[in-house]
Amino acid sequence: MLAEFASAVEAVRAAVDIQNDLAERSLDLPENNKMRFRIGINLGDVLSDGGNLFGDGVNIAVRLEGVAEPGGVCLSSSVYEHVERKLPLPYVDIGPQRLKNIARPIHAFRVSIPWTSENLLSITAIHTFATNWLAPRLGAFQTAHRDLELRLEVMSRVVDFAREPFDVGIRAGNGRWPGLVSHELMAEEFAPFCSPDFLAGAGNISAPSDLLALPLLRDDDWWRAWFKAAGFADSEPKISSAVFFNTQIVVSQAALAGQGVALLTPAFFAPDIKAGRLVQLFNVIARNGTSLWLVYPEERENSRKIRAFREWLLDEIQRAR
Repeated sequence: MLAEFASAVEAVRAAVDIQNDLAERSLDLPENNKMRFRIGINLGDVLSDGGNLFGDGVNIAVRLEGVAEPGGVCLSSSVYEHVERKLPLPYVDIGPQRLKNIARPIHAFRVSIPWTSENLLSITAIHTFATNWLAPRLGAFQTAHRDLELRLEVMSRVVDFAREPFDVGIRAGNGRWPGLVSHELMAEEFAPFCSPDFLAGAGNISAPSDLLALPLLRDDDWWRAWFKAAGFADSEPKISSAVFFNTQIVVSQAALAGQGVALLTPAFFAPDIKAGRLVQLFNVIARNGTSLWLVYPEERENSRKIRAFREWLLDEIQRAR
């Protein structure tokens, strides 16, 4: 098959997408039933005759196809020079190649596409869950599944599984995303915590309303939800802190440093709570109506690596409760 593109960037992007798609489609097939194609890409002049393409540009691309690994992509140096700063892919310099019927050696580069491997599980997860809950447990998953490599990327945005190289995601929401399978992991819940030193210097704290006189390390919506759960009559309490933190990891560090009272998810800070570095002020835990979910595309539900991770993660969630 031969295809012509208006730019080298679009040609390489399409080649990587094709190889990723083919790898995903054959992920659960027996090894001898998998289709692995080679793709060669060159930048050069072509001649068109009745819909057919000819010329050295085409000939070099065809020969580079043979240099590519099964399921891989091989580029001429002219293509590499156009894309290496625009497409953040892992490129491997394989040096000058002597190609059949090509007079001069062609310097070539392979595109290494690690996420096409059936033995690589790519995970995207929100910050605090990934760093405080998931990462410390991933060693147990790797011990149980030594044939799988893991790639964990921490981000707050929602990824597009159709366009980005991730197998599963852990995100907050209501569990309804078109085209995705969702498994509820835990409700988003939170309670007020501070450091022992801050508590010692804060004076008498006997009722939720006493917190209003203290620096509240804020997410205003969470504080309103917590005061409501605590039965505080004023539905719009005045929150004194002017400092906003966008992740629980950051706000927890401020609380540990004695800067005020923070709303935190107890499950994410169990070691600090157990060690006494964080003190829960009231036995009231609030929820904001959302949960954390494991999600993945519907068509990948029976993938071996996704199935293994799903079963392990849901079991870990149950064990942690």
